[in-house]
Parts: sequence; C-alpha cells; structure tokens
Amino acid sequence: MLVSVATLRGSQPTLTGTRVLLRPWDPADADAVFAACQDVEIQRWTTVPSPYSLADAVGYVTTVASEAWEHGGVLLAVIEAATGQLAGSMGAHHVIDGVAQVGYWTAPAARGRGLTSDALRTLTRWLFHEGGAARVELVVEPANVGSVRVAEAAGFIREGLLRQRLALRFRRADVAIYSVLANDPGGSDL
Repeated sequence: MLVSVATLRGSQPTLTGTRVLLRPWDPADADAVFAACQDVEIQRWTTVPSPYSLADAVGYVTTVASEAWEHGGVLLAVIEAATGQLAGSMGAHHVIDGVAQVGYWTAPAARGRGLTSDALRTLTRWLFHEGGAARVELVVEPANVGSVRVAEAAGFIREGLLRQRLALRFRRADVAIYSVLANDPGGSDL
C-alpha cells in the first residue's frame, strides 16, 4: 500500500502571527483569490496566469494547495486577524535537504501594512521548528520594491543577484536571492 507524504505529515497547519492567521485554503476562498489576482501588480511580479480566471482560482485553492502539501510543501491563505479578510497567499514550495523556498502575494487592500512580513515571519518560524528547514530562501525581482521590503522586514538577508533566473511572461528576469538561517542571530526566534 502506498502512503502519500501528506498522510505521513498529517493535516495542514493553521499558524498564528501577530496580526495574521495562516490557514489552509478552502474552496469558499476562490472568489476572493479571483478578485485579488485581477490586480496588475500580482500579475506583473508573480507566476499567476494572466489573464486570471475563476477556474484558475478554484484550482489554486483546491488542487494546487493540496498538491503542494502532498509534495512536501505548504500553501496557506493569509487572513488579517482583525477583519477576517484575505490578505494574500504564503507558501513554501518544498523543503529539500533542509532548504525551503517560499513565495507570496499580497491582495491590494492589504499592502503596506506589515501583514505580509508578519505572515512571512510566521511561516518561517514554522518551517524552522516543524517543517525541517535549516534555511529559508526566496527570490524577488529587485524592482519589486514592495516584495523587497517584505523580505527585509521579515529578517531575510540579500545574498546576491541571480542573472536571468526567472522565466516570467515570455521574458527572463534577474532576481535577488534572500535567505534566513535557523542559526542566524534572531533566526530561530522568528
């Protein structure tokens, strides 16, 4: 009998940050994801499909999220604790050899308020303590100032530039790589 990684790992976590709650996606979230992903900035800086359809949103909150968990990653809805509103998405695509690669997007109404940095610190803490990570890293285009601010506010350190590392909408993009280590000053406290 084959047992999936998700079965061995149990249920997806719900994580509590200072101002956010990270919880598993629910099919009822599809309309909010669809609305958020109409944003030109999300489509500009991420790999979400463009144009973004309701079917894309349904697939994201059902199939994509569950497949991430089944393959050793985690994909969670970021909910603003004070309002219960969707603030964005946060996930680790996988953890291989103790290295987690994370990604995120933020709904337009939630930008500039520290919610995504709180979510990134919360997920990183979980990855260090429960997810088997010794290193958490992310890549971001240097011109994506909002995402750079999120990474730095969450304690990530820029390590360098990866030339033409990202394929995005029929172009190759340079990305800055950021990381935090469990043994960095403050890393284990995230």
